[in-house]
Amino acid sequence: MKIEDFRFLVDCKKNYEFDFKGIKYSLTYGKDQKGEYLAFGRLYEPQRFYSWGEFMNEAKIENSFFREIIPDL
Repeated sequence: MKIEDFRFLVDCKKNYEFDFKGIKYSLTYGKDQKGEYLAFGRLYEPQRFYSWGEFMNEAKIENSFFREIIPDL
């Protein structure tokens, strides 16, 4: 998957689940007192990110940044 395709999923707020090395990960969305967020991480253990930049700069899978994994999805 190209990063542009993944960005389109995020812009449309489409939930996304995938397996990576036998572990299930999910991307969902929500809103709290701080604003809208992306919830990403292992299934049922997501972290909240409040912007695309924060998500791309901080989201990790194991010891790699998620942005480096996107082409392998």
